[in-house]
Amino acid sequence: MRRKNTGLALTFVLSAAVIALTFAGVLFYAREESSRECTFTWDSSTEDMPDEDSARPCISMSIPEGKEWMDIDLHKDVPYGAQYDFVLYYNPVRKLKNWSVELVFQTEPVIDSSWNGNFEVSGKTIRFTPDPNTDFMKFGLPFGFGAVMYGQAKLSLQSYTLKGVQELRAQDMPLFWILVALSFFWVSLLIAAIISRSRIHRFEEQQERDRLMIDQAIMTFTNFIDAKDPYTKGHSVRVALYAKEIARRMGIGGEELRNLYYEALLHDAGKIGIPDAILRKPGRLTAEEYGVIKTHTTIGNEILMKFTAIPNVRDGAHYHHERWDGKGYPEGLAGEIIPRHARIICVADSFDAMSSHRAYRDPFNREKILDELRSNAGSQFDPNIVPVMVDMIEDGFTDRVREEEPG
Repeated sequence: MRRKNTGLALTFVLSAAVIALTFAGVLFYAREESSRECTFTWDSSTEDMPDEDSARPCISMSIPEGKEWMDIDLHKDVPYGAQYDFVLYYNPVRKLKNWSVELVFQTEPVIDSSWNGNFEVSGKTIRFTPDPNTDFMKFGLPFGFGAVMYGQAKLSLQSYTLKGVQELRAQDMPLFWILVALSFFWVSLLIAAIISRSRIHRFEEQQERDRLMIDQAIMTFTNFIDAKDPYTKGHSVRVALYAKEIARRMGIGGEELRNLYYEALLHDAGKIGIPDAILRKPGRLTAEEYGVIKTHTTIGNEILMKFTAIPNVRDGAHYHHERWDGKGYPEGLAGEIIPRHARIICVADSFDAMSSHRAYRDPFNREKILDELRSNAGSQFDPNIVPVMVDMIEDGFTDRVREEEPG
């Protein structure tokens, strides 16, 4: 779970970094584009004048009706005078700033007066720079400017070159809004993940409390079982520890391993229903008494009938005295028909019984226990489990368990 949480956090961090870097890239690109000069040109010798609906910026020139004259007395060399009105039509989405226009005429003009900007004459060319106070960036389009000019003849516009910077705002770029949508989606996912993780954390805490409650309940019940017989004190815990280690060495893990441990703790649950006189008899049992003892498997099965929190928890209690050769009880199951957990518990239970004190005998020594296990592999015990139990005895695992749970 911790690895999964780390992977999820890393995914969120990386995705946030990618979005942030892309945002930075968009802003940088918009800034660079907004400082790059663009040029629009028109030449009467190669194309017609663009109209005001053109997709590119265009400039028209006109003379208002009655606004042209001849004045030889005032301007002998350039007698033809007129009011020339210019209009900038600009339809692109991106705004134009810091712009100027060069107007080229067929003859050299002389400026008498002008408005809405500054006119500079150089030969046949006039450079116009708009007045910042009246620029269309503030007052909208179309933008008009003009001048009263004289020439040797009526002036006609031959070409123009419009220069400026098209302002690109990040919000004018589709990618910007895609990133905004992704950021909103990412934040929503992050919030959902935080809420989900919080709920999962509460659920895990509840699971841990439930597991602790189950552990404590089972251990309490196990103590009741072992308390019935002073000669078997600690037996259930030791069997559970042996069975768990056998299973672990056989490759069983996770939830199944925990469930097996619980099954082993409860394998003698049925002894609650066995009379104390028989259970504590200081000597060998009669055949009739042994028959009563054998009923602890079915009694345990009935006691655990409604304990459904742990899957198949009854198997250990019900079948741990079944034999591999089919001569066990209570049902005479054989081989792999016997539940695997019960076969493991059978070996662990038999080892603990042989290595413990009984009213009628002392514990077997190590050599006798090993001989009993090996000689009964394939008859009483699952032959695949016995070697694991033998290894646990020989490597000292069982001795360590007895030191912790001496009985």
